[in-house]
Amino acid sequence: MDEHFHTGTRDNVRTPLYGKLPTLSGTRPKKRKSRKPRTQEERTATSEVAMTRAAVSLLVERGIAGMTLAEIGKRSGYSRGLVTHRFGSKAGLLGHVHDSIAADWLRRVQAVVGTSTGIVALQYVTDALLVFMLEEPDELRAMYLLRYASIDPSAEYRANVARVNRAHIRALARWIDEGQQAGEVADDIEPQLAAQLLASAIDGLLYRWLVNPDIPIREVQALLRRHIARSLGIRS
Repeated sequence: MDEHFHTGTRDNVRTPLYGKLPTLSGTRPKKRKSRKPRTQEERTATSEVAMTRAAVSLLVERGIAGMTLAEIGKRSGYSRGLVTHRFGSKAGLLGHVHDSIAADWLRRVQAVVGTSTGIVALQYVTDALLVFMLEEPDELRAMYLLRYASIDPSAEYRANVARVNRAHIRALARWIDEGQQAGEVADDIEPQLAAQLLASAIDGLLYRWLVNPDIPIREVQALLRRHIARSLGIRS
């Protein structure tokens, strides 16, 4: 199992782990086969995705301070007034961007993990992470820029980050607990502590990669997979 790299989807995907979150790539409007006028709901979805993607690109290029509602409107093809109307404020938009990317991450994890538990589920989480890093580096960079900046007491979207963090730990701990019940994970492992440690390893890997994109992320992810098996597995 150590050398296995899983990228496909699995059947019987579970109930959403993080609750209802806005979406980014998942709500990209489908191409219409007819020339019928779009509904208000479709127009809203189209503009929301465009503005969110514009925000992601500006965050990556200019950072939080350099991202303005006016520039988002200009880049997405809409007015600043519409951006303000849709999200209320810059803080509201930043919270939406964070939650949208978190929802994208959630979909990827659920698709890969499916009904797996224990060590296999956690290894699949790292597989989903690697694919996300390779396929959507700007999304991850924007999300982690917001996550790290949320330690500032003045960050108005801190609650968004905290909510996703708590849900992430709950999901990891649940997979570990289920692995113990199935006899796959050692009984002396405390699920909450192990979940915190794995989440810290993931955050650390992402931080190192964001600072230095040239690090061998495939090799590091493969090593993380092996450490998960060795540290959580039942010892003879």
